[in-house]
Amino acid sequence: MVSKAQYSALMDIYGPPEDVHYMIMMANSNEKGWTLSGDDEAFESLLSLISEEIGEGLSTKKNARALLGICKKVDPASLDWIGM
Repeated sequence: MVSKAQYSALMDIYGPPEDVHYMIMMANSNEKGWTLSGDDEAFESLLSLISEEIGEGLSTKKNARALLGICKKVDPASLDWIGM
């Protein structure tokens, strides 16, 4: 489950890989936020994409914080290799 701000940060990513694109576009919304669905490979692609977005400075500071929150939810250990 990701928040509205986190989902918005995902939507701001330009040209995500196909599996991540579908994960974002097919997310289910409810009153608590958005639910992302995908296989392990898709979530690994998501983490890699977020790492690139933050590492290359392609996202705003606000979006970077939201994207890091997603990483923490998906795999808390990913914060180590993302550099946080």
